[in-house]
Amino acid sequence: MNTEYIKEVLEDDIERLGCKVWGLEMFGRRSNQTLRIYIDKNEGISVEDCERVSKHVSKVLDAENDFSENYMLEISSPGLDRKFFYKEQYKEYLNESLKVTFFDTQNKRTVTGRLVGAYDNSIKLELNDETKEIAFSSIIQANLII
Repeated sequence: MNTEYIKEVLEDDIERLGCKVWGLEMFGRRSNQTLRIYIDKNEGISVEDCERVSKHVSKVLDAENDFSENYMLEISSPGLDRKFFYKEQYKEYLNESLKVTFFDTQNKRTVTGRLVGAYDNSIKLELNDETKEIAFSSIIQANLII
């Protein structure tokens, strides 16, 4: 299952339910995969929101021929330490602290800093003693720090 395709199929329906798709993850073995969909809204996500979206998404995915494989569905809030999935999400968190794991030349590196810029192809973090621009293509994972 392709997460971008799943997002396309579900995004409008989830918005009609009063939420937005924060991100999607697919993990596990092919015979027993888990599809985790993070949903969000301004007032925060409740258990009832997750239940409502889960029931609807299950019906939609069961009706799609491409989703006849075995999978487990999880609907969740992104939480306080939310993981970033899309470039557009960074702009909402300017001046907030992030923990970013990325490839710096050949090495994997993790830094913590204040987000001071979000551009088309990169983000800029203010670290203790420097400012670091990180290309989206090199980011492995980025999370908000509370």
